[in-house]
Amino acid sequence: MLRVHDRAFHYVRMMFCAAGLVLSGCQTVPVTSLAFLPEAGSIQKTAEPHAEEAAQRQSASPYNQQANQLIQQALEHYSNGELNRAKVLLASAREIDPGHIGTFEIEAQLSYDMGDRNQFLQSLRAIRAASPDDSEKQSAIGTLFFQAGQTQEGIACLNRAIELKPHDENYALKLASFYEQAGRTEEAQKVLLKALHTTPGSRRLPIALGRICEASQQWSQASVYYAMVVNHFPENHVWRKQRARCLYYSGNFTAAFEEFSTCQKNDPESLSLAEIIAFGDAALQIGNLEKAQSLFDGLSVKYQRQLIHVEILRGLCAINRGQSTSAKNIIATARKKWPNDETLLEVAALIPPEQPTVR
Repeated sequence: MLRVHDRAFHYVRMMFCAAGLVLSGCQTVPVTSLAFLPEAGSIQKTAEPHAEEAAQRQSASPYNQQANQLIQQALEHYSNGELNRAKVLLASAREIDPGHIGTFEIEAQLSYDMGDRNQFLQSLRAIRAASPDDSEKQSAIGTLFFQAGQTQEGIACLNRAIELKPHDENYALKLASFYEQAGRTEEAQKVLLKALHTTPGSRRLPIALGRICEASQQWSQASVYYAMVVNHFPENHVWRKQRARCLYYSGNFTAAFEEFSTCQKNDPESLSLAEIIAFGDAALQIGNLEKAQSLFDGLSVKYQRQLIHVEILRGLCAINRGQSTSAKNIIATARKKWPNDETLLEVAALIPPEQPTVR
C-alpha cells in the first residue's frame, strides 16, 4: 500500500486541525470552561441580607433586643429606598452591639448600593471574621471578594469553606473557577484533583478536570477524565465525543476511531463536520481506508465539494487505496476551484502514473 508523502500529509493535518477549530471550537476552552456550574450570582443577590435570622442568633448579647429593633427599622428604611436613614440606624445598632453580624450583612448590601466600595469590603471582612465556622457564608463572601477584585481574600474564604466541608464539591469547583479565571490553571487543577480524591464518586469534578486539561492541551489526561464521565453517563454521547476528540488530538487514533464509531452507530446525526473529519482522519491513520473514503466522500457530497481540506483527504485516501484514476479526478476537480493551492499540487505529485496496458 502506498503511503502518502510525509511533508504533504503533515501539512494537511495542520490545515485540518485549523479547520476543525474554526468549525467547532473543539480545541479551545474559554476561560469560563467551568460554566456548567451554577452562577455565583450578582453581588447584590449574594449579599441579600438575612438580618432577621442573624438577629435571632445574637441572644447572648444583653443589648441584643434593642439592636435588633434598630436593625429591623434599618431594613424597613432600606426596603423603602431610604438608604441614608438605614445607614444611620445601622450605625446606632453597632454602637449598642458592636459584634452584631446583622449590622455587617445589611451594611455590606447598603454600601454596595451606595457605591461605597471601601465600606463594602470592610463589611465583607467583618462578616468573614464573625463567621469562621460557617462554610456557606465563607463561600458567599469569597465570591463577593472575587467579584470585587480581591482575589486573594476570595481564595482564602473558599479554602476555609473547603476545610469546613471537604466533601462538598461545590466549594472546590468554585475555587477552581476562581483560580482559572485568574490564570492560575495549575492551582485550579490541584484543587479539583484533591477534591476528586476526597469525593471519588463525583460526576462533576471529572468534567471540570477534563475542561481544564483541554484548555492547556493536555489531551491524553483530558481523555482519562472524560472516560470517567462516560462511565457515569454511558448514553450521553456529548462526553463520548469529547473523549474521542481528545484521543484524536493526543495521537491515540485507534481509541479515537472506536469512540467515534460508537457515537455514529448510536446517534448518526450527532457528529459535527469537524468531528467527522477527525473520525475520517483517524480511520486513515490506522489504515481503515474504506471507512475513511466513505466518510470523506459523504462530506464532499453534502457540502458540494466546497471544502478544500475534505477534497485533499479524499485524494489521499484514493492514493493509499491504489485508485490512481479516482485520485487524479478528485485532485483535478479541486484544482479547478483552487488552482494556486500548493497542497493540491503536492498531493497531485503523489499520484503514481498509470501503467500502460500490455497488449
